[in-house]
This record gives sequence, structure tokens and C-alpha cells, in this order.
Amino acid sequence: MKIVMALDYFRPNVSGLSVYAERLARGLAARGHGVTVVTHRHEKLLPAEEQDGGLRIVRAPVLLRAGKALLSPALPRSVARELAGADVLHLHSPLAAAIPLARLARRRRVALVVTYHCDLRLPPGALGRLLESAARVSQNYALARAAAIVHSTRDYAESIPAIAARLDRFVEIAPPPPEPRSGQAGAGAAELRERWKVGGAPVVLFAGRFAAEKGLFDLLQAFETVRRRFPAAQLLLAGEKDRVPGESVGRRLAALASDRSSGVVMPGLVAPGDMDGLFDLADVLALPSTNSTESFGMVQMEAMLRGVPAVASDLPGVRQAVLRTGMGELAIPGDPASLAAALLRVLESPSEYRRNAPAAHAWFSLERTISEYENVYRLARNRSLERGPVRYNEITSRT
Repeated sequence: MKIVMALDYFRPNVSGLSVYAERLARGLAARGHGVTVVTHRHEKLLPAEEQDGGLRIVRAPVLLRAGKALLSPALPRSVARELAGADVLHLHSPLAAAIPLARLARRRRVALVVTYHCDLRLPPGALGRLLESAARVSQNYALARAAAIVHSTRDYAESIPAIAARLDRFVEIAPPPPEPRSGQAGAGAAELRERWKVGGAPVVLFAGRFAAEKGLFDLLQAFETVRRRFPAAQLLLAGEKDRVPGESVGRRLAALASDRSSGVVMPGLVAPGDMDGLFDLADVLALPSTNSTESFGMVQMEAMLRGVPAVASDLPGVRQAVLRTGMGELAIPGDPASLAAALLRVLESPSEYRRNAPAAHAWFSLERTISEYENVYRLARNRSLERGPVRYNEITSRT
């Protein structure tokens, strides 16, 4: 099949959405599908077009930025060029250009599939509210015309009115985990501990973008409580902290990196080859997100596959990894006391949570995720020619 994916940000931007899309696109290309990713040229030095492995990446120039939101009339034009002979147009939402892209798919009779990753939340203010409202109208327009709507959990889908009204077209597909490592291994836990001067234990890990909705300030307060029980505990805040569009969290936390007495270590973005070592170093993962811009938290999946329990916010979608595997605890969103209590429950009895790791391996499979998307694409392509929706019960059962 020829598949065109469209999304606002792609690599080298690092976010759950861009990582998800990249893993899926590379997995599909490895199976022989023609995959083109059309995205914004969010950094001026990025090439307008490139071949990266089996992927073709096309980047449209950005006309306007408003926080994280990017606007570009060139992006629909780029997609239009790529749709010749395409079987599927796959939108990764939230996506500013969803209306013109959905209309393009309709006119060209190309199957439209939407993966609804999360809600869009912009900084407060009149402009932010205006752009959020416009984005909601745009996403609803695309969802109304999609042959299939995908998300990682039905729990989250039912919490979003625009999807809950269209559950006959909804398909739950687990997010794509990373490919198994091959070749030379990256740094191990001992090497990373030495490199980053992580001198104590247990280690509480956060891995993700330094963004307001990630709840990092709640985690810092909770960590103070953890240290009263475990004085040598370390809080490892790993991830992109400086180049996060529309965010100042990294700058606000910068002073902690130089205060060794705080127990907080901020190594920055971790190389993909070092992720195994990072999880081996951790005793528990914290995912204290505060709102619906977090809809699953793929880092939980990666941690659990490596045997690391998680403490996650009790939010739709986000809570499912803990509930389905038993590998962790849930905390009230935005409540540092609840977060601290959940972290301490895990740290007091870590083996009770680690023993459930087989449940994570039973749920998350890259090959199964790609196969399920292939099934959705085929059904969407066939039904788009008939102007009919995909029905959930037509998706073949998991293998």
C-alpha cells in the first residue's frame, strides 16, 4: 500500500506523538509499504525533503507559530502532491491543517484514518483560547469524515465527546513499542550512574518532555516526601528540556541541576541506545501528568517492558497501563501528596510490582500493532470507495 502520514511535528522533535508516528512508519516501511511523512519544517536547518531508511519525509515551511501550534498553507499543498496513487491518508491528531487535509482525502477518494493522540492545550490567553477552539473544530471535522478513528485505549476515547459520539468507527490499537535492540549495546546502568553522578538510591525516574502538563513541579514536591523516608533517593529527570516548543519548564528548573544536595539530576535527552541502561537504573517511573494532553504515556509501556513499575496519574487512558498490568500505582492528578504516597507504596515493595512484567509483554507488541494498522488501512481503503465507515467488529482479532 501507499500510505501518506501527516502530522505537525516529526523527528528530530521528540514527543510521544512523533515517536509513535516514527515507529509505526518505519515498521510499515519495513514490511514493504510505501510510506511518506508530510510534516512542518519546524527548524529552519532541516531539509525540505529527505530519504531516511525506508521513509520519505517532506517538510513544509512554517508561516505562523503560536506556542506549540504551527500553521502552514504549504502543508496541504505538499500532501496534495503526495496523494497521487495513495491508498490511505493517515492524520496524526492534533493537527492544525485537519480540515483541508480531510477535504483533500474526500475529493481524491483516498481512505482517511485519524489517530487521535491527545487534546491540544495551548498557553492561557485570548490567542490560545482562539487557537484551541479552532483546533477542536478542525479535529471534529476530520473525525466526522474518517473511515476509522484510532487510539491506544477505549477509556480515553470515551472521555473525548467527539470520539465517544463515533465509537462505531473507533479502533483500539496498543501503541508501538520500540524495536528490540540489536548490534552494539549502549551504556549500562553503572556507566550512566557514573556519567550523571547519580550517587544514591532508590532512583525515581521521569522521562519525557519538560512541559507544563507533565506535572514536574508536583513531582518535585512529592520527591521531598520520598526523601524523608529514603534520604539517599535520587530523582532523575531525563528528556528534552531546552528545545520544547512553547515551554519554559526546563529554564525554570535549571538551578536544580547544579544543586547536588537536591537529589535531582537532569541529564537532558537520552540517546536511544542508552534507554535500556536508563530503565535498569530506575526503581520506579513517575508519570504525573495533569490533563488530557497526556492520553496514554508510552514511556510507561517502555518501562514496564523492562520490568520497571510506574506511578501514573489517574487520567483516562493514562491509567490503563497500570490497571491492565498491575505494574504500579495510580495518583490523583495535580496532588503531590497522593503522588508521594503512591511512589512510596511502590518503593516499599518493588518486587510485588515487578513480578507482573509478563502482563506488559502480553499487551505490547510492535508486530501486532503494525498488523492491526494494516488491517485498518485495508478496511478503510475498501470502505472509502463505498463511502461507508469501518466497523470495529470487522477488525480481525489479535494474533
